[in-house]
Amino acid sequence: MKLSFIKTNPTENMTVFILDPVPRSMYSDISKKIMDYSSICAEQVGFIEKPTDGNGEACVRLHMMGGEFCGNAARALAAVMVRKGDAKIRFENGRYLVPLEVSGADEVLCCEVVKADHGKYITTVKMPLHHALVETVIPYRGKDITGTWIQFEGIMHLIVDGEQIESKEEFFNIVKNSLADEEWEAFGIMFYNEPDGFMEPLVYVRSTDSTVWERGCGSGTTAVGIYTAYKSNREIDMEVRQPGGSLRIKAEWKDREVTSVYLTGDVSIVAEGMLYID
Repeated sequence: MKLSFIKTNPTENMTVFILDPVPRSMYSDISKKIMDYSSICAEQVGFIEKPTDGNGEACVRLHMMGGEFCGNAARALAAVMVRKGDAKIRFENGRYLVPLEVSGADEVLCCEVVKADHGKYITTVKMPLHHALVETVIPYRGKDITGTWIQFEGIMHLIVDGEQIESKEEFFNIVKNSLADEEWEAFGIMFYNEPDGFMEPLVYVRSTDSTVWERGCGSGTTAVGIYTAYKSNREIDMEVRQPGGSLRIKAEWKDREVTSVYLTGDVSIVAEGMLYID
């Protein structure tokens, strides 16, 4: 099988977009092969589809490999659409406004894109709000690790203090096993060192059975922003450092609730062409 692709770098959360139509039943198998080191290698794969509403405002629909939501992929696709050009993109006040449908989001997302130097783009997406915030305790090596689940449509993230955990892979397996009987598409554990503002994201997608130490996680950064806003009882605007660089998260606050969340970071387009799947 020969497929057209674009490979992007949203804060080193390496993302491949497949441009040709493929049955959704094949998304998982194709993604596994593409993500492998022997192929073009990436942390995640998204498939570009026609919008659900052909007469609606969205340029295209992004469907992630497991049907999950990904803020970094949405940001990266917005940059791709600006580069390619689309009649539904508007240019206002020095920035491009790119409407997208994205798996795991009920509404059309409007991404803002600004062209930067050296072929990079600075992109911002208004992230879907969480459905729930749940405190939890995970038994681990004879002690209790406190954490907070931030649940979104399509993905949920557990925020924990990574400094308390000797083996992060072992802890991940404990959490994964505890979720075996529940329904979910993807989850991540955000090992967050709050004093340093540094996060290590570990993300698992159920349909592809893929576990990835991501270089940067958009929805995980959003989860940390929401967690911080509730903990401090105020609006926040902060950078979250990760192995691949920093992402900025802004959470607006009113009446003791997070009312909107914006994720910002850089994107570069690194490759474009044909790939081959056996």
